[in-house]
Amino acid sequence: GAAGPAEADDAEGDGGGADVRFATFRRSAVVAGGRDHPDPLCEPHAVRDTRPQPLGPGDEVRVPRRVLEEGLLSSTQLECVALASRRFRQRLPGGARAGFLLGDGTGCGKGRCIASLILDQWNRGARRHVWISATADLYSDAIRDLRDLRADIPCCSLTRVKGYGAIDSLRTNAEVRKLGPQCDGVLFLTYAMLVSARNKGPDSQSDPNVSRYGQVIRWLTAKDPEGNGLICFDEAHKAKNLDQNTKVARLVDDLQRGCSGCAVLYASATGATEVGHMQYMSRLGLWSNGEDIHHSEEASENSQDPAAIADRPPFENFERFRNLVLRGGMPAMELVAIQLKSMGALACRSLAFEGTSFDLCTVRLDADARAQYDAACELWRDMKRMIDVACEQGLAKKTLRSEFWAAQQRFFKGLVVAAKVPDAVRLTREAMEKGEAVVISLWTTNESVTARAAHGGDGDEASVGGGQAVDGFASGPELTVEQFLDRHFPTADPSGSPITWAVEAINGFKARVRSLQLPPNPIDELTERLGGPDAVAEMSGRAHRQVLDPATGEVKSQPRSLSARQRDKGGAGAGASGLDAVVDSVNVAENRAFQRGQKIVAIITEAASAGISLHSDRREVAGGAAPRPRRMLSLELPWAADKAVQQLGRVHRSNQMHPPAFTCLVSDLGGEARFVSAVTRRLRQLGAMTRGDRQAGLGGTSGDAFGFGKMDLMSGPYGPKALGCVLTELVRQETHALEPKGGWPGGGGWRAFAADAKRELEEQEVALEESAAMKKGGLKRFLNRLLGVSCASQAGLFWALSQHIVRLEEADREAGTLDEGVVSLNRQGRWGRLRRVDEMMIEPLLLSRGRNLELRRLKLDRGLAWEAAEAMLNAAPPDEHGCQGMYLRPLDHAVNEAVLVLRRRARPQHAEYVLHYPHVPSTGLIDGHACTSTRLRESRLVQCETPEDLAEVESAWRQHYQRSEKKCIHLQRGRQCNVSGCIAGRRCFEETLLTGQILAQWELISDALGGLTRSPLVRTALEDGRVLVGLLLPANSEAGLREALAHRERLERQREEEAAVRAKRKAKFVEQHSIDDDDDDDLGGVVDMAGAVASD
Repeated sequence: GAAGPAEADDAEGDGGGADVRFATFRRSAVVAGGRDHPDPLCEPHAVRDTRPQPLGPGDEVRVPRRVLEEGLLSSTQLECVALASRRFRQRLPGGARAGFLLGDGTGCGKGRCIASLILDQWNRGARRHVWISATADLYSDAIRDLRDLRADIPCCSLTRVKGYGAIDSLRTNAEVRKLGPQCDGVLFLTYAMLVSARNKGPDSQSDPNVSRYGQVIRWLTAKDPEGNGLICFDEAHKAKNLDQNTKVARLVDDLQRGCSGCAVLYASATGATEVGHMQYMSRLGLWSNGEDIHHSEEASENSQDPAAIADRPPFENFERFRNLVLRGGMPAMELVAIQLKSMGALACRSLAFEGTSFDLCTVRLDADARAQYDAACELWRDMKRMIDVACEQGLAKKTLRSEFWAAQQRFFKGLVVAAKVPDAVRLTREAMEKGEAVVISLWTTNESVTARAAHGGDGDEASVGGGQAVDGFASGPELTVEQFLDRHFPTADPSGSPITWAVEAINGFKARVRSLQLPPNPIDELTERLGGPDAVAEMSGRAHRQVLDPATGEVKSQPRSLSARQRDKGGAGAGASGLDAVVDSVNVAENRAFQRGQKIVAIITEAASAGISLHSDRREVAGGAAPRPRRMLSLELPWAADKAVQQLGRVHRSNQMHPPAFTCLVSDLGGEARFVSAVTRRLRQLGAMTRGDRQAGLGGTSGDAFGFGKMDLMSGPYGPKALGCVLTELVRQETHALEPKGGWPGGGGWRAFAADAKRELEEQEVALEESAAMKKGGLKRFLNRLLGVSCASQAGLFWALSQHIVRLEEADREAGTLDEGVVSLNRQGRWGRLRRVDEMMIEPLLLSRGRNLELRRLKLDRGLAWEAAEAMLNAAPPDEHGCQGMYLRPLDHAVNEAVLVLRRRARPQHAEYVLHYPHVPSTGLIDGHACTSTRLRESRLVQCETPEDLAEVESAWRQHYQRSEKKCIHLQRGRQCNVSGCIAGRRCFEETLLTGQILAQWELISDALGGLTRSPLVRTALEDGRVLVGLLLPANSEAGLREALAHRERLERQREEEAAVRAKRKAKFVEQHSIDDDDDDDLGGVVDMAGAVASD
């Protein structure tokens, strides 16, 4: 029997089996101090195996040693603090202090790390620090984190400082007095507070008398013009839209520029979903900001501590960085995190998923619900026809069509979410019966439309309330239709005269939508069916809710307020005022009620998707009873990946007594793939850029815990191509897609289905052309419009689209060009089972600006040495059939070959065996069939049991093992081989890995290799314990790469020489004109830090 590939259940090491993408651990691999983290953490292997420069004897963390001895800072937290502390003492080329990205997932204890870094900087003499976070109620968490470390550092909440003016001049203020006589300590504020001002003029931005930002920057720089404390941007993703020039992002950027002497910490589990979102992270050192690039060289000459000089940024500016990463796609995004980790500027752990469960629950719409949905589709089609008439007569605004499509999408999204309520109620009750506490996550409350409906369209939420009675719970989808008609549909001509037919049409549409009896608002319906406000904790941003009066059966809109019991327990937020303060205090009280077990169902929306803890906290004991396990039911996924991650992180946190269970409810409508695809694509990008692995944002051990992959049509390059195939097949009425089980919807085959689907898509203004699918945004537009077609057409179109994506992916997989991110070197057993990988040679490719690359020649060995074979046989359990042992394969024209046969233990009910060879991977086949005891006895293999026979087996094994290192099977057996480079039956192979600053040279490398489809990013563990991450190069590509890099180097050297000549000319000109160019490059004193161990 010829040797075949190892089967999955026999795989080990780097071969054959599933690629486990994450490492699980409780201790740091970088520092020795600290206790185990209370919960297991995980990290993608690609990032875990990328090590920054080792911490040296000069690296210390200035926190009391008792912090470690008492377990107040775990080993993994200490690693983060040590790396960040070292990073903070480094200077970027422009002179600003370097920053650190604390990208640990929700629940990993980021607050404790922030507090430790503040304490570390305080003990270094920095006395003024700023902590900016998402909401004011997180101030208590910040104080708790500092007190847990027993850090006697004063804190002040700027939210509670009512007046403007320089903070140093407000020492009589009760809140400012908390900072002590020197007015030093930690200033806590929110991003909303940072942008608030009583004078909106741009010239007053830095004036503390009118601007909160002015107060902050004046306080930070009062004792040092550059500042010297720590600026912590907690929940830093709030500043992600700098490219859109939002005020929060702009002031975050300005604060960093205005306080160049302050260290900067970006703390967020979701720091960037897209490349453009990273622009505010200017202190990470990935790109220059137009500063003098020679500054670091001069500083290096004057500094006594080389660690104080950060590496020069690999990119000249942010635009170049963004453009390159965008062109490089997902692999380049993954390299961003790997690059940051190698610089010692990133921590990106997350809680491990041990014990957690993920379920994708499909909500199947019944016949009535489908009929309701199809009738709604017909309603929207009729509304569109009336819009067409209005446009033809010149009565409509230019924005009418875009408003129509946006309203249609909101309508059907709300309808789909509402359809999940019955299943959510059933699953909640089942979970409660099993002793679980349930968190139901929604994203929208529909408060704005219900408020407008209750008050004639004025939309004043503050005025809602007073106990107004209405007929029943409002329906969000119904109100969406009415709002669109009232706001956007033309009812008067340009002269102001009413359009009778339009008014009649609007009334008719409103009557039709009411006759559909659309489902009520989900948050109100869920609350009522699960016991009402007294039993359900609501954490949302709405100020009012609809409540059913059991006495009258009427539904009334009532303000959300604290109960008397909640007020007695301190639910009101201190120092808060206004409507927002009421909402915040109610949410805090509801949070406490849920955590203490007073309520066992909670509903959270966007307002409660960050910061709060809803996990099974072992510190919470309700009447002596342990907290219940948590189950989260997700009815609605948010558009933004960062918000999805934040929402799921509410129930999966440190110090949890029980790991949570997650259930995501997804309808069986094909159109919902629009929402799942959108968030899945962003989750992959988020995982790639902030964790170094595109699967890291999807949860689970190997990624995609919910199984969203089968619904994801937008992440990869195949969606537009597949859509082009489907649209072409609709027009031709012929398809290559497999027919779904039960046949194509409608029962008339593909032709009949295609005709119906084509008609509906044309009414949705979908261009049925392949070119339209390939345009930017073409797939997104198609999926948006798919919501407005009937359920049957959605199902058939989604099936066809998915089948084509699978076909295209499989074609690339077979061709070896499928991009799967950073995978193991021997992904899917390309070389069978690899026994060891050795590094034979390193060829440095030295480039300018510190962007070094290395060519590493690797030797891959898949053979099995005799000693290892003996050990495997001795360790194997007995075989009652007597077939297990050493064999010889007699050959007619060559030396007999040795074989080890072992019983397959993965299938104990079958007497099947695995054949192991000295030179090639093991196989479970003999003569092309499963190796059973009967086939084994009938084969030519001869079992050897006597000492003499075993000695012959050993000799044959060793000879074969030695000959197979460089010879193919033909030469091993004494035959001739005319195939140059034949590798059949060879034990060892050589491959080349490109490592180093790959991201900085991505474009050049891609051009030199003719694209990177055949150069995957891989990781491999060497025999000496080191782990490498790099590009696996195609054969015979090294010479072209060397030449391309050399050419780039010559060009850059020429540019630098030209720049130096220009600089000399300028200096000479300055000297001749007596211009005093006094450039103070003093970087300040360097504090000796060391060891990444705590000091007293």
